[in-house]
Amino acid sequence: TVRNGKVPGTFRLSVLDNGVTSNEFWTIGGVADDLSWIVFHYAGAATAVGQRYIGGLLCTADGSLPPPERQQEVWEALGRVRIQPWELYVVNNDPKAPGAIDAGPAPLTY
Repeated sequence: TVRNGKVPGTFRLSVLDNGVTSNEFWTIGGVADDLSWIVFHYAGAATAVGQRYIGGLLCTADGSLPPPERQQEVWEALGRVRIQPWELYVVNNDPKAPGAIDAGPAPLTY
């Protein structure tokens, strides 16, 4: 379930995973004017199992880092949500990547 937060750019999510409910608060840390990248930050808790966590995402259309001339603004957005650039790692969603599980095409089109 996704609910808008009280402040624009914030969202509350509830996720049921193996019988445990996690509640998360998401914010937008920064976004490019041309929408080529966005930084999200989240904080969540699965109180039934005593777990809490924080994290963030740098999202781009193709999963690669923005070009060098745009990276300073990305690093600043990451800094606003207390993420250091060295904490990033690449997630390869290419179904042809080694070890990938072919889940079929994306469910959304635009």
